[in-house]
Amino acid sequence: MLVAQDIHYSQFNRSPIYINPALAGIFKGDVRFVGNYRSQWNKVPVNYKTFSGSVEKKFINTNHKNSLFSAGLLFNYDEAGDLELSNTNIGLVGSYTHRLAEKHFVTGGLHVNLGQRRLSLDQLQVDQQYNGDTFDPSLSSGEIGLNTSVSFGDFSGGINYRFQNPYKRARLDIGGSIYHINQPNTSLYDGSEVQLSRRYNFYGITSFKIAEDFDLGLRAIGQFQGPHQEIVVGGTLKYHLEKGRSREVAVGLAIAYRLDDAWVPTIIVDYHNWSFGFNYDINTSNFNVATIRKGGPELSLIYIFSKVRPPKEFEICPIF
Repeated sequence: MLVAQDIHYSQFNRSPIYINPALAGIFKGDVRFVGNYRSQWNKVPVNYKTFSGSVEKKFINTNHKNSLFSAGLLFNYDEAGDLELSNTNIGLVGSYTHRLAEKHFVTGGLHVNLGQRRLSLDQLQVDQQYNGDTFDPSLSSGEIGLNTSVSFGDFSGGINYRFQNPYKRARLDIGGSIYHINQPNTSLYDGSEVQLSRRYNFYGITSFKIAEDFDLGLRAIGQFQGPHQEIVVGGTLKYHLEKGRSREVAVGLAIAYRLDDAWVPTIIVDYHNWSFGFNYDINTSNFNVATIRKGGPELSLIYIFSKVRPPKEFEICPIF
């Protein structure tokens, strides 16, 4: 039985609501757009291409100064192999944030998802289709009860704690989430069942000022799904060229290590409401014999829209 594994990004902190729906709305601004693209193992025949996009919006109630609702839409698509095995997911995300104290916030989030697995049999070639001399596509492949697609629904949830001091450029997020709580059946064969294993995420992400123009960021995540696991630790040094609100200009250099798999050097550029990230994984696992240490590139793009608020409304949730 094949045990499925979810997609993953090396820049996990730049695909926030994919690692925890409780991170929806945890940003400074009103609407956040996030795009991620990853092309993995380009040097091997069966490479992977993955794209994700999300949008979130905050809904501030001026009558409740200690609460904040956020909602969003998440889309994922990845494809691999000659049979073009693909996974498509569209999900709705909702979160509720409660302010415990001036600088302390806790958020709970839910993610309801509709997924589809699909493959193409046009390139399928098996031994039964060889007539002794050549390949004959008119012969049966012997695959009985195999469907080209299957759809399923699932739901996920998580919790996040944030500390933020806006005057010292210090923030901390600690949280955890469980994906595919209901473990849906994703088998492409009639009469068989292949449950999508639950994915457990635990992470910590922090950033703080170490000099007038420099910030240090640290991050770590552990993702566990069935027999698979991924542990990533890393850090970022960011240099601020300009620090005005919605006029920020900064450059960051980061390095991370995915245990027993790859080094991840990354460059990040923040320009006003835009943030760009690029990394190229350097494979260190035994698979580097095939990959020639070239894990593949990954891009991230974040845009945050902030509207001008009257002073009374702005004071409701000053860090957001």
